[in-house]
Amino acid sequence: MKSIDLNGKVAIVTGGGGGIGCAIVRFLAECGADIAVTGRNMEKANRAVKLASELGVKAKAYQLDITDEDMVNTVFTQIKEDFKRIDILVANAGKAGGEGLRYVDTSAMVAKSIVDVNMNGTGYCIKAAVNAMLQQKFGRIIVISSTAARQGTVAATNYSMSKSALISMVQSVAQAHGKDGIHANCVCPGYVRTGMWDKGIDGISKKYNISEDEAWEIIALNNTATHRSSEPEDIGAAVAFLASDLAKCITGQCLNVCGGSRFN
Repeated sequence: MKSIDLNGKVAIVTGGGGGIGCAIVRFLAECGADIAVTGRNMEKANRAVKLASELGVKAKAYQLDITDEDMVNTVFTQIKEDFKRIDILVANAGKAGGEGLRYVDTSAMVAKSIVDVNMNGTGYCIKAAVNAMLQQKFGRIIVISSTAARQGTVAATNYSMSKSALISMVQSVAQAHGKDGIHANCVCPGYVRTGMWDKGIDGISKKYNISEDEAWEIIALNNTATHRSSEPEDIGAAVAFLASDLAKCITGQCLNVCGGSRFN
């Protein structure tokens, strides 16, 4: 039986210290990839590095604000110097904000900050990775979008549209660089119970005088075919597959990993 083998590959995981990011790091490390973990919070990034190192691969943390293009280029150059190549980019770093507000009620500052991270910052990382991958005629780019990109949302418009833009970006990169051996795909997580949902869960809980678990059922589980949350590990498994040779004929695609909260 074939298995996912990433031995000899070098992966960059942006936002690798978060819940989803850490699961991605673990899955890639379990498959044998060496990993550069980037993030603003070095304590979290180093925890992910420790986890990867314990699985027997080379791993190192790098502080990175992806909204700073010069910093992105500098850090990616350093990663290539340290690891000798860049085979896989998992663009996981992202930002939410303004949840619960309609688009017309969201401040321009909040809207700009979301777009700067989710769209522009991800774009800077993709460009830096492609420049490295072109030299070796091989690369795998996996961008973490969201099922919110599939359908506009009343209470998270800026987040939804920024994540939707990533799908078009990935399709464009896939078309431009398929002949260069570079594949680009999106993963769209569904309802993953991370800190992003705390405000919404708390609001529903207080409004209806119910527990937070009951609030989550209203927000997420009742809107999911399998009636279960997506787990960070579900996202990590999908990323590892798309990074592997098992997905060698898949590019420019968007995979919902959501338990059936969205259908295409």
